[in-house]
Order: sequence, then structure tokens, then C-alpha cells
Amino acid sequence: MNKSDDKITASMPKQSVSLFNKYFKFFSVTFLICLTLLSLTLMIFIADYWEDQKKLDLYNAASNVAAFCSNSSGNSESKEYSETLKTTINNIAGVSGADILIVNSQPDNAYVEYCGCADKSESETVCKKHSGMKIPGEIITSMLVEDQFTNVGTLSGTFKNNHFVASSKIRDKNGNITAVVIVIQQLSDGLKPYLSSFIKTFTVAIVISLFTVSIGVYIAAYSLTKPMKQIAEATRRFSDGDFSYRIKIHQGKKSVREIDELQYAFNSMADALEDLEKSRSSFVANVSHELKTPMTTIGGFIDGIIDGTIDEEHRGYYLKIVSDEVKRLSRLVVSMLNMSKIESGELTLNISKFNISDMLLKIFLSFERQIDAKKISVEGLVKLGSVSIEADPDMINQVFYNLVDNAVKFTDYGGTISIKTETDGEYFTAYLKNTGKGISPEDLERIFDRFYKADKSRSLDAKSAGLGLFIVKSIVELHDGKIYADSVQNEFTQFTVKLKVRLIQ
Repeated sequence: MNKSDDKITASMPKQSVSLFNKYFKFFSVTFLICLTLLSLTLMIFIADYWEDQKKLDLYNAASNVAAFCSNSSGNSESKEYSETLKTTINNIAGVSGADILIVNSQPDNAYVEYCGCADKSESETVCKKHSGMKIPGEIITSMLVEDQFTNVGTLSGTFKNNHFVASSKIRDKNGNITAVVIVIQQLSDGLKPYLSSFIKTFTVAIVISLFTVSIGVYIAAYSLTKPMKQIAEATRRFSDGDFSYRIKIHQGKKSVREIDELQYAFNSMADALEDLEKSRSSFVANVSHELKTPMTTIGGFIDGIIDGTIDEEHRGYYLKIVSDEVKRLSRLVVSMLNMSKIESGELTLNISKFNISDMLLKIFLSFERQIDAKKISVEGLVKLGSVSIEADPDMINQVFYNLVDNAVKFTDYGGTISIKTETDGEYFTAYLKNTGKGISPEDLERIFDRFYKADKSRSLDAKSAGLGLFIVKSIVELHDGKIYADSVQNEFTQFTVKLKVRLIQ
């Protein structure tokens, strides 16, 4: 683990949890809650259905017993009928798992006359549990009135616990009600097997579902957090000064759009940082060279004058060289200060009215010696009309001074520089064109970047730190203007400056 890792680890909260663990826990708990709610809802619906079905089953059992008793009422004195009745009732009670009671139909005398319980002797008609049991009169009345009586309760306190209750009427051949068949089953007796079966099924379903979902959540959480880990790794490398690391982007149907966009944006940022670092390194090298060369020249000539190596007759010539080098250093310092002000937003404009045509003429005159030395033809100066605008004169002068300086520097021997201006109701436009080897399309896209130098060999641009065009573009944009560059290699380069200012003719 390197120092940056130690710093990152030390700055992290002690109780921090990884994104993977958060995703995994969140999805797992959410799924468990949803599955539980779904199961409870399903259990309620199934319980309602099971209760209705149970009532229906008990009612069918009561109806079967009542029908058998009604059909056999003619032979009530026969022993064969008594044995058949017992056997039938006992069998139905065994199949339904409920108690079957035959009760007198008189509300005031509704005692249990027979029960289908198995824990009684052959001679007994009622077991000990139901012996002497009387059904409340209002219950019997309800059973006699309703065509299909089913209920869940204690039968007005007859039982301590809730029971499923269903009844059917026994009629004689004349259709008169002679007794009532009541089928009862304790609620817990019927509910326990149901709940036990449901809980077993639910438990198995939860275990299988949780296992399956845990695998899916693990894979999903891992796929979501993996890019974050890559970004964290890239950030650590960047903090160590390594800007070459890039995040691998896997495109496909399973990729996440937002993650892909984040990775693309991060790689774009990395490209920009790498370019900026290269530009910064190049800038440091350029500035070091720019400072070293004139300072060496200045120091050498000053020492020569002091120790008498340079005679008095030639001192003026060498002092002129020293003066030029001092001015060169001054321009470099001013450029760096302007760049700092531009980046911090502290560069302000001092707007005033001035004649921009006169400014352009004076700038070209300041380069008269260099122009004559390279036998350059200047076209368009005599055609410049007098145009006064409102802008920052010092800033605009710096813009065109840098552009003319570049034009003179990169124009081939015996070449041509042309200047053309035009105005309309919105813009003042200047076209500065020079012949020469031109700028490649790759360099043309970046010539306005900080520290960028198109001439990597430094053969033509030896005295540049790569700030001139960046400052030019920034100043033009501060005036709500625009600047463009066009070039054809080995033919020409043209800069177009459009200043959005109020014109005063």
C-alpha cells in the first residue's frame, strides 16, 4: 500500500461500510420484506378460502347425515336401523374429523340425543363430553329458520373455544322437522394442520428464494460496484501522478447506461488531465528555457561591459541586445500574470473609445525591422478604413500584437501578410493571413490551448511559452467575441477575429 492509499484509508470514517455490502443488504432485506408481505397477504386470502371451504364441507356432512336420517325415519323402531344409523354417522364423523350431534328440534328442549363420537360404548347414544349438553334456544331457532346454517363461534357460550358449526334439518315423511344435525369442529383442530402445512411450504419457499436471490443480488451488486472500485483505483493512481490509467469499458446488453456514462466521463477527464500534465511539463521546460536564455545573454553582456571585454565603442550595440532581452522577459512575465488573472476571473476590462485602424497600423510598424529582414510583403494596410470602437485598448492591442508577431514569425522568406477589416451592425471583423508552411489539422484543433506549441522542434517558435494564443482567445471572449483559425499546409494560415462591440463611425 502506497502513501496515497494510507492517506485515503486514514481519512475514511472508521464505521464506513462498503457500497457492495450496502447494496447486498438493502436488496436482501427488501426482498425478504416483500416476500413476507406477499406470504402474509396470500395466507389471509387462503385462510378465508379455507374457512369457507371448511364450512361447506361440514355443511355437506350435516346434510348427508340429515338426508340419511330422513330417509330412515320410517324404521326408527328397528334395531337394524339403529345400527346402520350409528355406523353411517360414525363413518361421516371419522371422514370429516368433526363431531356430529343430533339435537331435539324444540328450542326449549334442545338436548343432544345422539353423537357420532367414537369414545362411547355400543349401548350409549351420547358420549360423556356431550351428555346433557343443551344447545341455546336462539341457536336452534336460527338453524330451523336458515336454509344453510354455518358459523364460527362458541354457540352463545356452549363451548369455551371457537368452533366451526354447520347444521341441517331432519324431516319425517310429512316434511315436519323432527331433529337437527349439528356438525362441529374446534377451530384450532382444523387450523393447526393448515398452518403447519403453510409454514412448512413458506419456509421452504423462503429458503430457496433467498438462496436464489442472494446469488442474483451478489452478482448485481458486484457488477454495480466494480466500476466504482476501478474509479477509486484510477483516482489513487492520479494522486500519485500516474495519468496513464484508464477504466476498461465493457459494452453490451448487460451494461448500465449511467455507469457507462460515468466511465466515459472519467476517461475523458483522465485524457484532459494527462494532456494538461504534459502541457504543464512542456510549459515548465519552455519557461525555464525562456528565462535561462535571456538571463544568460544579459549576464554575459553585462559582465563583458563591466570587465572591459566589450569596448566602449560597441557598448551601445550590446546594451540594445540587453534591452531587447529584458523586454522579452517582461512580456513573458506579463503573459503569465495575464493567464493567472484569466483563470482566476480577476482580469477586468477598461473600456474606452479608440481607433482600431490606427492601432493595427502602429502594430505593423513596430515589426518593420523583422518584416524587412524577411522581405515580407504586407497587403491591405492602405485599405484600412478609420473605425473607432469601444473596447479595452490595451487588451485588444495585445491580441493583434500576438497575432502579427506569429504571422511575421511563421511567414516564409519573401512571403506575404495581408490584413483586411470589415464592420456590420454587430461585429468588427479582422482577417490576418500569412503564407508559409501552415498548421496541420491535428495542431489546428489545439492551438488555442494553454501551453500548446504546434512547432515541437522549437525551430520557428523558439521564443514562445505556448501562452500567446490562449491569452488572445481569452481576451477576445471577454469582449463577447470569437476567434477562428484556418490553414492549408504549405500554403497559408489565417486568423479571423470577430469583436462584438458597439461601433462608432
